[in-house]
Order: sequence, then C-alpha cells, then structure tokens
Amino acid sequence: MAAFLIENMAPLMFAALVLFLLMGFPVAFALAANGLLFGLIGIELGLLTPALFQALPERVFGIMRNDTLLAIPFFTFM
Repeated sequence: MAAFLIENMAPLMFAALVLFLLMGFPVAFALAANGLLFGLIGIELGLLTPALFQALPERVFGIMRNDTLLAIPFFTFM
C-alpha cells in the first residue's frame, strides 16, 4: 500500500484537490488543506522530515516581509 501511495502521490493530490473544491471549500483553503494533508502523509511514509513543518512559519513571515510583493495587493486594491 505504501508503494502505491509513493508512486501515485501527484495524481492523488490532484484528486484530493478536486474533491476539496467540489465539497465547496474556497481555493486558498483547499490548497492549504491539500498541502498539509499530503505533507503529513509524506512524513508518515518517510519521504519528508518533520523539520519542514517547523520551518513553515519562518517562510510565511519571510514572504510577508518582502517589499516587492506588496505591489500585488496594492495593485488589486487600486
């Protein structure tokens, strides 16, 4: 069963994303839930390390501190 999951991870992720969207979740929440769900599955299968989830807050705050990316919401609001 583990070999099946490892070999077919990308199609399963796409199917799960479609399922989340068909259940009525917004796209942003569906993408986040899909990434977290398959991240946990990858940790259980030994493909990923738990350190990746520990680095997630630092990456989010690092992106939020990027001045160049401020142009995107400012352009949208204009």
